[in-house]
Amino acid sequence: MTVSPCSTSPKLNAAFVRLAVRCVVLMAAAMTVGDARCQNTAGTGEGEDAPKTVFTHRYEAGISLHTRGMGGLLERGTYRGVGKLSTWSVGFTSMKHAKEVRSFNPAYDQARSYVFGKVNALYILRLGWGKRTVASPKLRNGGVSVGWHYSFGAALGLTKPIYLEIGYPQIPYTYLLTQRYDPSEHGTDDIYGRAGAMNGILELTPHPGGYFRAAADFEYGRERETLRTLSVGIQVDAFLNRVVIMAEEFGQNDRFYLTLFAHWTLGRQKFKT
Repeated sequence: MTVSPCSTSPKLNAAFVRLAVRCVVLMAAAMTVGDARCQNTAGTGEGEDAPKTVFTHRYEAGISLHTRGMGGLLERGTYRGVGKLSTWSVGFTSMKHAKEVRSFNPAYDQARSYVFGKVNALYILRLGWGKRTVASPKLRNGGVSVGWHYSFGAALGLTKPIYLEIGYPQIPYTYLLTQRYDPSEHGTDDIYGRAGAMNGILELTPHPGGYFRAAADFEYGRERETLRTLSVGIQVDAFLNRVVIMAEEFGQNDRFYLTLFAHWTLGRQKFKT
C-alpha cells in the first residue's frame, strides 16, 4: 500500500523537523571545533602529536630582487591574533632608471662598463609598518603556508653622483683621471670606464618620500620555529621632488617608481608554551 505525503501524521513531521534541527546544530558545532583546531595549529604549525604552542613574535631577514635593482630587508612581526600579525620593517635597495644601457670602451677590453648619460645612482632606505595575514596555515612540518601582507611608511632616496675614469688626451690615452661625470664635457671617446663605487659617497643628496608594498607570501619552512618565505608583489616609491638619475637629455626622470619584486627571507618564530 502506498502512503501519499498528505497522509503523513503531524507527529511524524514534527519529529523530522526536530531531527533536522539537531543535525544542523551538530554540524555547526563540528565546524566550530574544526575551525578552533585549525586556528590553534595555524599560529603554531602543530600536528596531532605536537606540543601545544602559541607563537608571539617572528623575525625575518633576506634579500629583495625587483625589476629595477636589488636590496635587503629586515622585518619584525608581532602576533595580534590567529594568523594576524603587525609588522615593522627596514629595507635598503638600489633603484635604476628604466632607460639605463651598459656601455663599454671598445678600445680597451679590460675597462669596466658604465652607463652613458647616468649622472646619479639612486638608493632607497625604507622604514615601514604593516599587516600580515596567514590565510592557509601550515598544519604540519614540511607543508606550505599561504598568506599576504602589505606595508607602507617613509622612504628616503639617496642619490650619489657618478664618477668615471676619463682618459687624456685621446685614444690611446696617456693617463686617466677619476672625475665626476658631466655629459656636456665627457663624450664616449673620453670615457675609459666607471670608477670605484666609493667615489662620491660623501656627496649624497637626500630625497624624502614614502612607499607602499603589497605581496602574496609562501612560507615553506620544515620546522615550526624556522621560517623560509618567498613573497611576490608590487611596490611604489614616491618622492616630493623629481629624482635625477639620467641627464635630462637622455631620459625623463620621475618622482614615482613602480616595481615588481620577489623577497626571499629566513627567520624564526618565538613562542610560549
